[in-house]
Amino acid sequence: MLNYGLVSTAIAGEDRTQLINGMRLLAETAHKYAIPITWAVDTKSLPIAAKLITQWHTENGDVPLLMLDIKPMWEESWEAQQEANPGNSTEAMAVHLVNMREKLPEYITKEWESVKRALPWAEPNIAGAAFKNDTLLRALEQSGFRGLWGYHAHQRNTEPDDTDASEPEIDRGGFGYFYPLEVSTAMDAIVPRETDDKNTTEPFRNIVGMPYHTATHLAEDTDNLRAALLNGTAQQHYDIYIENTAWNQWLGYVEHIDPLNVAQLGAEGLERLDAYFAHVVSVQETKPLPLALMVDAYTENYEQTEPITIVEASTDKHNGDANPKPTLRTFYCDAACELAFVEGTMEPVEIKNYTSERVVQSEATKPVLTAFAPTRYRTELRIAITVESIRAMPYGITVWGNHDGLQLTESNTDDVRWIGNHALFIRLTLQAGKNEFNLKLTI
Repeated sequence: MLNYGLVSTAIAGEDRTQLINGMRLLAETAHKYAIPITWAVDTKSLPIAAKLITQWHTENGDVPLLMLDIKPMWEESWEAQQEANPGNSTEAMAVHLVNMREKLPEYITKEWESVKRALPWAEPNIAGAAFKNDTLLRALEQSGFRGLWGYHAHQRNTEPDDTDASEPEIDRGGFGYFYPLEVSTAMDAIVPRETDDKNTTEPFRNIVGMPYHTATHLAEDTDNLRAALLNGTAQQHYDIYIENTAWNQWLGYVEHIDPLNVAQLGAEGLERLDAYFAHVVSVQETKPLPLALMVDAYTENYEQTEPITIVEASTDKHNGDANPKPTLRTFYCDAACELAFVEGTMEPVEIKNYTSERVVQSEATKPVLTAFAPTRYRTELRIAITVESIRAMPYGITVWGNHDGLQLTESNTDDVRWIGNHALFIRLTLQAGKNEFNLKLTI
């Protein structure tokens, strides 16, 4: 089953007439195919959009999503503490985080009260944010929210050379649903959250992180549905996820489009949008849902992040070959990491490590696969793996080829996953130094 969620940012700018026109065009097209829309709104735009959203909620199941912008408040607090504690960044950070843990729940509650005045039927389910961090996630949970939308595969919250510890360097999570706070963070080490008399830290795992636009990891220049429609990749990317339902227990597919962009599509663009939605619902494995119900389905089935593995065939048309052979790419994500692989190479070509402060692994610090030794003995296939690493971190390798018919009988690895007849994925957790793993598979 592929859970499909459509998000549209109904936030007013200078041209409010164009916004309403775009909302109506999108709603008419999506509702024609029984696709509910999750409308991302802020409190300033609600008076304009509330009447339409209420109508579409009653008739089509549409729901709001509250957009939050904590960056001005965050930066003001951080600058104030730096001035109050010159030369003592640790103390400045500690006080800054305490302040934010107090102020953010109040801010979120106040924003939601504005939503309730415009939409009395609404429930505090899903929020959205461009600037996000663990403190915001905890404040959302305290305020009754259950999900945070807006995670990008390639977006940074700071410039690459900015080492300001008050901000996360890159979005955590790009294409899968996940529990962002499942992995311990550096912030808790600085200021533990007081949850009982023993001052222990209770993990927050109830907020689900959702991608801004799922297919962004497949093509960096396609970060919204309009772009995918114009470059002809919308159906292609969607079909990739449909194919991957065969080896994933749970998949969500989120797409974003701005109403202003819908209003500018023109007749041909609207026909493409209509044809695309018709294709989405024509697939039996598709289940269109508002994001709130997608979060319900996820939390009801998984108490921890469910790992996801996506494989796609990528064709390089710029190598001079008139008939290039497709090359497989594999993407893996769980609570601790994201890994990307290219066919022919067992080691990941990209690592995002969510257990450390800097999530993008540089070439100099990447682990090295020093030994991969498969040995066949009668009906058994034994594999010895050695990986050298300079630090403890999540890791994995991909063994390309069809391994159908083999069954895992023994292993000291974290997980072994069959990706159809394309590959075998082996998830590892490394310690600093030499790491040795062994698998036994039988025919």
